[in-house]
Amino acid sequence: MIEVWGARVAVRYADGRLVTTPLRADNEAALDIAVAELARIALATTDDDQLAMLLFFRSAQVSVQGAPTDRHPVPVFLETGVREQAQVLVRAVERDLISLRRVFPPRPNLVPPSPVPGPNGPQRPDVTAAAARMRYAGNSGREIEILHGCARPDEYVLELAQAGHEGAPGLVAITTLRLLFVSAWAVYEFPVAVLSGAAVLTAPGQVVTLRVSGAGAELDFLDWEPVDLGRVAEALRLACEIEHVDGSIAQSLPSSADLFGEWQLLVERRKLGMVADDPFRRQAVGIMLAMPG
Repeated sequence: MIEVWGARVAVRYADGRLVTTPLRADNEAALDIAVAELARIALATTDDDQLAMLLFFRSAQVSVQGAPTDRHPVPVFLETGVREQAQVLVRAVERDLISLRRVFPPRPNLVPPSPVPGPNGPQRPDVTAAAARMRYAGNSGREIEILHGCARPDEYVLELAQAGHEGAPGLVAITTLRLLFVSAWAVYEFPVAVLSGAAVLTAPGQVVTLRVSGAGAELDFLDWEPVDLGRVAEALRLACEIEHVDGSIAQSLPSSADLFGEWQLLVERRKLGMVADDPFRRQAVGIMLAMPG
């Protein structure tokens, strides 16, 4: 629990609820608010040098002391001597607000399918579907047959692309658990848990490179067209997101929405004089550097 004790009111925040308790009979309101009801929270200094904790509600119909707020902030007045404690409480509420606003796009059904009989043995429907999205799947027929046999029952094959790696032709595949390079002679695997991202690099008149980063190294896969490699890169980002968000060894990466929310809160604090120029610039640069893309 985080507590701020003023002369007129005590403010507590714990388990997603903000509670204010008047300490004497005046106009201070007793509030018990779920953090989900707030649009934002801020600190400001009034003209008479009081510290005001401003509560902005998501709904204009929220009633405080019998009157709707009409989207006006509800102030909780504190003494300037408790500014540090109030800033700690406000930051905790801001972090929870950002967490509540995270939106994860719906994912496709990635339940690994059971093999079905095929002309050359058991066939994985996810491998067949991914091969159908390739430009020239016929050029990688042998590697696709190998992939049907080496796809694990606990992974879903997302995308495939014809590619060369370290001078050998083959097939690059991304599953929910592994990045695979399948050649006619061998299969190489790289766990998604150690991967951090992928980019497709193109230059006029040159081959296209899919560059995969992870574990302090980079892996390059080459093709003549970017289409299939672009799909593999997008699928790799999805696999990394699933691995990071659903409880892996890697830390969850902040989304653009999270970082934009942090930027808005930083700008608001700067306007209220809560962040000096140098800390503002440092934090702003940090947020910009963390932006994906």
